[in-house]
Amino acid sequence: MAHALAIPAAVRGAAMPPEVAGQIGKSGRLPGGGPAGRAPLVRAVRTKQPDLRRIASAWHERFERDRHAAMAELVSLVLVVADVPSHSDVARDDVQDREPGDVVQQLVASLALEASEKGADFTQHWLVSRERGAQRVRENYPVLWREIASTSSCESLLEGLLQLLRDWTLALAECQFRSVRHAASVAALHIVEGLGVQCNSLSEFCGTAAMQIRDAEAQGASSRFATLSAEHEQATRTMQSLAAARDAMGVALLSRRTKDVDPEVRRSCFEAFRRWASADIETFLTQQWTRYLHFGLSDRDPKTRAAVLSALEELLKDNPSVAPHAIQGLVEHIRPRILARCHDVDPQVGAAAIRCTAAIAARNLLGEEEFDPVIDLVWDPDARRSTEAASFVTRFVLSEDVIDYPTSGLSAGHLLPAGSSGGAARRKVMMLLQFLGEYTEGHFQLVDRLVASLWKRASCLEDWETIANLALPGGEHALTGNIHTALVHLAEATVRLAAHDVASDNGSAHAEAVLDRAARALSARLPAFFTACQSEPAAMRRAASLYRHILGHCSARRNQGGAGAFCDGLLAGPQGEAAAEALKTAFMRQPDPDTLEYIAEAFAYLLDLSERARPVILDLTGFLHEKMMKLVPMLSGEAVTADVPPADALLAVATRLRILAKAVDVSLCQVRSFLGAALGLLDDRADAVARGYQPATGPLLAVTLLELLVIVLMRHAAALIQPDPLPHCVVHDPINQKELKELTLTAARDFCKVAAELLQSDPVPHVRTAALATAIALLTSWANAVRFTEASRADGLGASPEVPWLQLDDQLAVALCSHMGELLTEANGVPPDCGNFAALPEPGNPKHTSAFSLVFASVHQALTSAMGNGAGEESTSYVMSDSEKVRMAALACNLVTACQHPDVADSNLPAVVLTQALSNRDDLQEVAWMLLKRLRKEAHMQTDSASVFFKVLMHAVHMVHRDGGVEVASDLSVRLLQHTGVGKLALGMQVALIAALQAGVQTAIMAESSPGFLEALVPWVTKHIVDDALLLELAAWVEAEGPSFASSGADDAAAAQLEAAGVPAFLAACRATAARGERQTAAVPLPSMPALGEAAPDTPEAGAETPGADEQSGGGQEDCTAMYVADEEHLANAGTQLALPAPWLRISRSTELRAFHASSASLARSCGLRCELCAVQYSGD
Repeated sequence: MAHALAIPAAVRGAAMPPEVAGQIGKSGRLPGGGPAGRAPLVRAVRTKQPDLRRIASAWHERFERDRHAAMAELVSLVLVVADVPSHSDVARDDVQDREPGDVVQQLVASLALEASEKGADFTQHWLVSRERGAQRVRENYPVLWREIASTSSCESLLEGLLQLLRDWTLALAECQFRSVRHAASVAALHIVEGLGVQCNSLSEFCGTAAMQIRDAEAQGASSRFATLSAEHEQATRTMQSLAAARDAMGVALLSRRTKDVDPEVRRSCFEAFRRWASADIETFLTQQWTRYLHFGLSDRDPKTRAAVLSALEELLKDNPSVAPHAIQGLVEHIRPRILARCHDVDPQVGAAAIRCTAAIAARNLLGEEEFDPVIDLVWDPDARRSTEAASFVTRFVLSEDVIDYPTSGLSAGHLLPAGSSGGAARRKVMMLLQFLGEYTEGHFQLVDRLVASLWKRASCLEDWETIANLALPGGEHALTGNIHTALVHLAEATVRLAAHDVASDNGSAHAEAVLDRAARALSARLPAFFTACQSEPAAMRRAASLYRHILGHCSARRNQGGAGAFCDGLLAGPQGEAAAEALKTAFMRQPDPDTLEYIAEAFAYLLDLSERARPVILDLTGFLHEKMMKLVPMLSGEAVTADVPPADALLAVATRLRILAKAVDVSLCQVRSFLGAALGLLDDRADAVARGYQPATGPLLAVTLLELLVIVLMRHAAALIQPDPLPHCVVHDPINQKELKELTLTAARDFCKVAAELLQSDPVPHVRTAALATAIALLTSWANAVRFTEASRADGLGASPEVPWLQLDDQLAVALCSHMGELLTEANGVPPDCGNFAALPEPGNPKHTSAFSLVFASVHQALTSAMGNGAGEESTSYVMSDSEKVRMAALACNLVTACQHPDVADSNLPAVVLTQALSNRDDLQEVAWMLLKRLRKEAHMQTDSASVFFKVLMHAVHMVHRDGGVEVASDLSVRLLQHTGVGKLALGMQVALIAALQAGVQTAIMAESSPGFLEALVPWVTKHIVDDALLLELAAWVEAEGPSFASSGADDAAAAQLEAAGVPAFLAACRATAARGERQTAAVPLPSMPALGEAAPDTPEAGAETPGADEQSGGGQEDCTAMYVADEEHLANAGTQLALPAPWLRISRSTELRAFHASSASLARSCGLRCELCAVQYSGD
């Protein structure tokens, strides 16, 4: 530019303090966050909680002294906030006697030239940035402009200030660069808001003056009357002038910027409109203003549409002072479009549209026939939309508003009093039930969404005495039929939501108070509640779920003690026995599997709450146990006369035993008879299938028996391996230590053999999947039981005999890998955009349903559906859908991820899962990353696990190399190493990685069937996560020992074998990576290192403290001895194999560690004297 805009920044910044000028770079940002600049206004917008009114007053004083310099200061502020640092220093000469449009055009030309030469991004600036300090700018910048307009005197505004503000902000708002346009638009919008403040203040003055004029006239005070009349007239003229100027500027701004290409600018306009309307609704109801809202409803940006609807809501608020005809005219035009926006694709827009619809309905401008589209949104899956729809329903559909909680809520753990208003709660509950009966059309599962939208808002859902009186028979207001079913759904949904909040710690104090009240009202009434629901399966299912949550809460509160001690007496004595009898009766009568699952879970909690419940549950178990033992021989093929076929009767009994086994040992610790009978049925099926016969045990029964057996064996393993003290999960089981000790391990081995046979020969894929899931689950539970027992013995909590190990034999390992490969092959054949499964459970998280349960839920559902369609034993009858294929494969991999059995870790299963890092499906890649995350975490905790970690990675790469070649295996190496670590690994991890590479070198050279395998391992080296000295040592070891691994003794043949294995490329990668690291290290000045055995300069003696060590390292850094503590024998063995220098082996004691740091120059270059690298590694871990 011809004026000061083109003056170099160094000239203008000469007055800046050197220490500040040195901190500000070309980016225009301060090191502490916020835009750079020494001007008072720039400092104000980046300051925390500044006094903006005082700052605006100071600017007005500067304006009175030199208006051109003051306006240049405002233009500079706009450019600074727009993040145009190279042109943000504007002087008075740039604006004096110049048209704003000309200045803006020159600015655009200058910025365009600079952008073409250097590049620029004008989409990110301080009003939209997430940088440090941007939030303060967003808060202070608009308020500053409003204060400038609202604190100025009216005379100053009308005498020229307002015209200058209008001209410059509107000119900058026309700038072709969106950052400048946005900053200027926000400034102009808040100037209009400030003018509105002035007009409102004058309007209040005129109103007060008019009252005083009437008083003076009535009192005959002529002089006072004349003075007040003159002041009133002057204020009126001033107000009219300011209002006209405000309207002209606002209309000019909205007419252009509501159509801006930048959605942020459009949204800012409509948000400002809402604030203007809030201050003066009647003014902004005219067509002059509302026309911009009409086309804003169709804006392509959802946030802008939401802002338009918020502005409309402000206009439509029920305000008696607003002229009804103006509202009616507006509503007549926009009502259809608002109703359409209730179903907007964006839930936030839909929620805002429903609020507008409620405002229209509050003015009686919405017909009843237009209610239904809004009412249907109560069932919307999005909580925001359904919550607003529920509010609409309670206000305009129900005869009484059921939402009675204050908007601010109550203090944590407090509820509104129950029963204090007589029948009010009952009346509100009945209104909700009638609404459900009319609008759900019997689909009462939709009740969940209504309850979620009223949660913590309607106290009638928390009045459990009222709900109990309505649900239980014999009462004055007892309900029956569909309305009773709806009530049970309503109660269960409320309790389930509260239990979910307690489990997720989301407002748990309120949820616990709701559950406490429900427990007091319903615990002892379980028999009556079940009696009222037994004739309706849907109600019974929800009643069982209701009581499993209530009993689970009572069990948890009992274990907490203190405030939860009241749970001890709720089901003690006869009440607990009666509850157990009611659950037992329902368990025998109900056919629905979900109902049985809920009752079994309730049994598990009831065992903790009542001693008298245990005999009842064992009696039920004994009855089902005896019935199964009688039915098993009847499947021998002999003709049996019975009303129910033996296979169907056995399936029904086995299903109940399978479900009940999750609460108690249904074998009654009779390992030989019970497990032998069930295993015999499975073995007969495997044998019949192998011989080509029709098996007597159908696929659904086989799957049921597999799940039943593995659950029983899990309980027996826990009781066998950790007998004293017993784990809580089996403390209520009948225990026979002799039977467990003699037969449990044998039964588990027999089960694994049967599972292997089914995996190899069964024609039904779901049976094979069930066999895989049960085998892995059994190995997992066995390993976990051993680990827990060893941990308890280490802590001195109990003694245990020698732990029996269940081993994974080769037959089962091969069968598991084979079926896993089939599952993954089918899943990877599904297109990436189909059958997505994102609900992978986290292993070991009690808040998630386990992968084991999810697998069997899917298998049972698929087999039940197939058998209902008449499917037979042929494998073609059980075709899986795409989503089912992906789900089964992902869950099977998840089972492997959770398994920490050492034999499974040594098998091909983990490697098979890790190969899914190459999958084109995100959900299958995720299972690989979950396993990698678990192995990496364990590797950082134990040195032995580090070896297992890299061994599994190496196994996966070798497997892919064998099947896919060098290129595919190299791609897998890259992907796996990307998730292994950033920067140098910890020392134990480095040694384990080198040992794995050493084994890989040996395998590549000795196995002639793996040509080029070392080329696939090059990414392990080039990732550069190992110290350069180790890479050079590895390269030297490969050169020295590599020829000895060659199968041919001739030098030429050995050289050819080494080249075929990829040794030259591997060595070149090692040396190139080490050289790159040395170059990077050489670029940083390092302290000179002493020779071996000498003391390091400036290094204190062993045991001495280093002054200021915390300040140098950032504070709180642990001694590197603790970071490097590892298994000395493991590292010594690894170091001996790699021929590492002696200092690498002396790292277990602090004195030797200091000597090691002083003597090893290579490690000193990477770690430094203060072990900075080690600290970074371990803080990252």
